[in-house]
Amino acid sequence: MRPYLLVAIFSLACTSLFAQGFNPGFEERHPYPFRAFLNKFSLNLSSGYARTFYKHDFTSFAYLRNAQNSYLINAANASPGSVSSGYSEWFSTVTPAQNLTILEDDRLVRYDSVDGVLKSKGYSIPLNLALYFNLSRLRIGGGVALDFHKANHPEPEGFLSEYEDPGKVRSTMNRYYVLLGYSAYEYYDLAFGVDLRAGKVNMGSGFDKSSIESSPFFNIGVSLEKVYSEYFRVYLRPSYEFKSYTVSLPEGGPQPDLKINDNAFQLTLGVSINYPDLPRSPIPNDKTQMKHYVSDSKGNRMLVRGQPFWKKQDPKIGELYPELQKSKRKRKLRLPFFNKKK
Repeated sequence: MRPYLLVAIFSLACTSLFAQGFNPGFEERHPYPFRAFLNKFSLNLSSGYARTFYKHDFTSFAYLRNAQNSYLINAANASPGSVSSGYSEWFSTVTPAQNLTILEDDRLVRYDSVDGVLKSKGYSIPLNLALYFNLSRLRIGGGVALDFHKANHPEPEGFLSEYEDPGKVRSTMNRYYVLLGYSAYEYYDLAFGVDLRAGKVNMGSGFDKSSIESSPFFNIGVSLEKVYSEYFRVYLRPSYEFKSYTVSLPEGGPQPDLKINDNAFQLTLGVSINYPDLPRSPIPNDKTQMKHYVSDSKGNRMLVRGQPFWKKQDPKIGELYPELQKSKRKRKLRLPFFNKKK
């Protein structure tokens, strides 16, 4: 097929898709087509809390904790009184350690004496900015995020030692991703959706970029939205993220690299904003709850909204009437078996 035919078909398809959201119920053609197109995009800002779970095996190593630091050392020389070499800070910066003398008081754990993995936890404060296009119930877009991260050094599960933990790793991470979502269900002013995000993480200055390579991450979550208007929503999004990174170890060690899983659970609270498809009424005291027509100073009719973007533009008749709101608050729960008339 020739290129100009593909362009024509694509243009026709886009026109038909965009036109689906242009009709507000007043006339066949939207009076502000550019605003209606911008209205299809949602800008999302969110922050919250993330918990990271670091985990990796140490098949070829032994774990050593002494008064100076914690180390991964060669398992072949892992016995009290021996001298070995290894790595400190191995999951963030990989610092070689030579001529380590293992003392009787040092805490030494061999791979075959535990369940075979080293674990630790970290936490992050994420700041997210996302933009997606609404195509009926489908959401397509992308975003960027900044994570203020802090983590403990990995150690065997249930590990006890008289020596203190060597400290925490701090780093400011950033990421970029694409997202695909779906608005699954709506109930009054509540909405429920699911989305998948995939992208790449830059581990930040707390991790050595020359020896660490992060894999793509996949984040799946659900969104619980409170819909204040067609332009403004507040949402809560719990999610779980699958990711890992590989640490390249210096030559001469028992293995060339070390794969570390750092999956994470996230809980974020955010706002989602759409650009209004209609301008605000030019009449200062116009508080009409529905989209309506007004006339400007030149006598031209304009389709406008009477409410700010965070309030509903077309509630049911009387929904905001004060006496009705008061009666709603006093309304009792009605159950068929307990509220029967005697």
